[in-house]
Amino acid sequence: MLKDNVNLAYKNIKERLSRSILTLLGISIGIMAIIALMGIGEGMQEAVSGELSSLSDTIIVSAGGSNSDEFDLLTTGLGADNGYLTERDIADLNRIQGIKEVSTQLTGSGIITFNSENTYVTLTGMDIDNQNLAYDNEDLSSGTLLEEGDQNKCVIGYSIAHENFDTEISVGSRIKINDEKIVVKGIFSKQGMGGITSTDNIVILTARDFEKITGQSNIKAAIVRVTNPSEVEAIAEEIEQTINENHGDDDFASATAMSSLLETIQNILGILSMVLIAIAAIALVVASIGIMNTMLTSVMERTREIGIMKAIGAENKDVMLIFIIEGMLVSIVGGIIGICLGVFGSQGMASLLSGMGAGGPPGANMTLTPVITLYSIVLAVSVSLIVGIVSSLYPAWKAAKMSPIEAVRYE
Repeated sequence: MLKDNVNLAYKNIKERLSRSILTLLGISIGIMAIIALMGIGEGMQEAVSGELSSLSDTIIVSAGGSNSDEFDLLTTGLGADNGYLTERDIADLNRIQGIKEVSTQLTGSGIITFNSENTYVTLTGMDIDNQNLAYDNEDLSSGTLLEEGDQNKCVIGYSIAHENFDTEISVGSRIKINDEKIVVKGIFSKQGMGGITSTDNIVILTARDFEKITGQSNIKAAIVRVTNPSEVEAIAEEIEQTINENHGDDDFASATAMSSLLETIQNILGILSMVLIAIAAIALVVASIGIMNTMLTSVMERTREIGIMKAIGAENKDVMLIFIIEGMLVSIVGGIIGICLGVFGSQGMASLLSGMGAGGPPGANMTLTPVITLYSIVLAVSVSLIVGIVSSLYPAWKAAKMSPIEAVRYE
């Protein structure tokens, strides 16, 4: 009996092929959107995990509490408690058990002179390893980052190069920073408000050049590496406590373990993926309405047929089963097509997002590759099946409740 019902449902779909294809496309698009977005979400999480997993032994220590203007930054000396880490802080960090290495980032302000024009800028002095760690994933419009052995060279932000002076600065241009001659080696691409920290107005120097130009060692941040990654959280708490005690301020310093940052980013990406999938689910709701509309129309067109079936002995459950199977067949086929389209669609979306910078700029290590899991495929098939059944219930119930006599007389 079940085989007969399946054959009858298939015959009915085939007789109304155009309408069935349009209904099937609605399901396919909804499933495609869910598969593609789930694949992109999984791919983004894996890409971020791959980038930051090597930093599981790293802690970023930053000082706070500075509201200084540019003049204050130019005149602040080493050891002044003005929102900077001191030599005492760095020495105490090196004495903490479990810390393998402490690298510092120097911060201050300076005056750039180019073609007799001046502008104030933020100066950052870093070791090459720290520079690569902090800015290797930032896109450069031209030139390169600093390398070992570079002297009197810098990397500048987009705004400094293209907006702060009447004549644009290019790679190889010679500028003056606090009257010291410096060659521009690289220029960052325009970032705007798109990043956590902006590179548009930054000037990166080697730590040696920074101290030579400013005569200062203002340590705004430090990068700490620990011996045992499993102890990173405990060491981060000890770092905060040590530096805060040095400055008599419970909120002076913050120590952030990169592993915690990774977990936070993954949670954010997870929420974002769920929101996108919820939006994609709207397409499935529309598709389910399409199935219901198709089935209701089919019930009206086959009223006489239903009456004849019931007159020769078909029970209500048999009539219902025919329409439910018909809806299930359309949904399953649509779901399978949607999965195939979703696999290819996710590849296209990944290429598009990578081109826009979501997978990392050109030359960065991070690439965005969609990840299609068995869970997402099973979920897609299950959802399409449920949509087919639920959407067919009311039309099937309406067909089953028809009076045989009235249905046979229906014209």
